[in-house]
Amino acid sequence: AQIDKLLSYSLKRPNVLYCMDNETGGSPKWGAYWSSHIKGKAAAVGVDAQTTEMWDAWDLAAPQHGATFDHPETYSFVDVSQNNHQKGQQHWDNAQRQRARIAERPRPLNNVKIYGADGGRFGGTRDALERFWRNVLGGAASSRFHRPDSGLGLGQEAQAHIKSMRLLTADLDIFRAEPDASSRLLSEREENEAYLTRIEGQQYAVYFPNGGSVRLDLTQAPGSYRQRWLDIERSRWTGATLVQGGGKLLLEPPGSGHWAVLLKLR
Repeated sequence: AQIDKLLSYSLKRPNVLYCMDNETGGSPKWGAYWSSHIKGKAAAVGVDAQTTEMWDAWDLAAPQHGATFDHPETYSFVDVSQNNHQKGQQHWDNAQRQRARIAERPRPLNNVKIYGADGGRFGGTRDALERFWRNVLGGAASSRFHRPDSGLGLGQEAQAHIKSMRLLTADLDIFRAEPDASSRLLSEREENEAYLTRIEGQQYAVYFPNGGSVRLDLTQAPGSYRQRWLDIERSRWTGATLVQGGGKLLLEPPGSGHWAVLLKLR
């Protein structure tokens, strides 16, 4: 009765997503029951309700996550927030494996919580900021900082990185871009040094968590590209330069810290 009363309000709104639990370790039958119940009530009033479950395991390969990943008939999107306990390269790799897992029946992968803040329990501020960028360039449908002190909330650092992401995606067609899951197009790359998403032969965006240098393989992508560097912490672009495809292009940020570069075919 309580849930039906809540639904009498929420089903009138088009922007409500339904998560059955918070960091649960309970029986998957519980979430499946409530997902079916909500979808049934929604169908009765001509509404499509989008549902998911949030499991507690930090490893997305843990068996309990299978109840969401492997059952699109029950859950229409997947909350992968617990992956945001992972750090560095492992954070990217784990997400990309799960993205490949659902490739035949793709669904949104949502991050309603990015953990991490200096002084908190789940990694530092740098961890949180890196997770944010890896999520978006890695093909996630959403990426949100968790509340303090488990996350950055909407503090100044979070705002700066969100603004920079908006600057990048205003010029990058992120919805057509495909992440380079294994970083095969990036050579001379160290672990966690750089991450790429791209529209082959048209647009390439590379995120550098802390400076460095890599070579981007454009041997199959000839032409002239407009290159701009984004100073993420200051939310500003550098001046544009022209670079040539058809080979392996050296990419080296102007400084240390968080940077992104965008190449667009002219």
